[in-house]
Amino acid sequence: MKSKSSKNLRNIWYVACHGSELKAGKTIEKEIDSEKICLGRGDDGKPFALRNQCPHRGIPLTYGKFDGREIECCYHGWRFKTDGVCSKIPALPPDSKLDVSKVRAPYYPVREKYGIVFIYLPRDMRKPEDIDESLFPHFPIPEGKSFELVTAKPMDCSLDHSVIGLIDPAHVPFVHQSWFFRKSSNLKLKEKNFAPSHLGFTMVRHAPSKNSAAYKILKKEQTTEISFQIPGIRIEHLIIGDQTILIMTTLTPVNENTTTLTQFLYTDIKWIHWLKPIFYRFADTFIQQDVDVFKKLKEGLQNDPPLMLMGDPDMQAKWYNAIRTRYEKCQEEKVPFENPIKAQTLYWQT
Repeated sequence: MKSKSSKNLRNIWYVACHGSELKAGKTIEKEIDSEKICLGRGDDGKPFALRNQCPHRGIPLTYGKFDGREIECCYHGWRFKTDGVCSKIPALPPDSKLDVSKVRAPYYPVREKYGIVFIYLPRDMRKPEDIDESLFPHFPIPEGKSFELVTAKPMDCSLDHSVIGLIDPAHVPFVHQSWFFRKSSNLKLKEKNFAPSHLGFTMVRHAPSKNSAAYKILKKEQTTEISFQIPGIRIEHLIIGDQTILIMTTLTPVNENTTTLTQFLYTDIKWIHWLKPIFYRFADTFIQQDVDVFKKLKEGLQNDPPLMLMGDPDMQAKWYNAIRTRYEKCQEEKVPFENPIKAQTLYWQT
């Protein structure tokens, strides 16, 4: 049983949701890469994910009852454990010799780390646990700590176009016109050093841009490191004195034409927690500007025009395409992933 054909990467972990979205004894539906998925949290506190479709007659499982241990289909009462194994078919006579445990709703491996629920989308649903553990995302956050959910918004674009927009430095002064960020009239030449890193690349630690008012609010000495890893995770790691701010933006494909952009925050700076409502408002404004420009981009992409990537400002987009291609090739050949990116210095104005 193969999954639906998808242009997006498979055999990889995607962000499903923030852990706060899953309540004990409740189920929700999420569409991820054109697959309708039933997500829930059992009485044991662990999240789970099943294809949101009863294998009997196809009705969504989220319409059924969930008692914290089993889901009862609303159509014929078939019951399924959180691993998808059928435990009861009420219509069968008491002396039936049928082994109902051989019936299973397809399931997806899930893992809750740092307050976020990750889901593994396999290429072949018959082997959902054939997982290379070395390919789980990396995060510069202390063990036992959690990201907080800032905002989540749908983008009217495919995952590939959304990723290229996420890692594109040249759009910032033109799209993000805000008093607290750099302006298009204040462009400066930037020199940034990059190095390969886990499933992607990193803009190595440096002093933040001096033409951004947002950074000037933080008075102490600052350095930042910005990393990207497939399928779509960007982390800005700020160090202010001996304290940390992590701003993580993730992209999860809903279908061919829509991608969910989610932003998370972690910090050990206590006074920032008092300013969270203000920060969240700024973040929402910033991300909404991206959402708005992608609505315009959608119009331009309707006739599938040829597109160009030019020079150093677009080099990260080229790297993304190279990493994505290499990952797919390594998965097909069942060999360890080898990062094709080499250390390099890039220049652009922004």
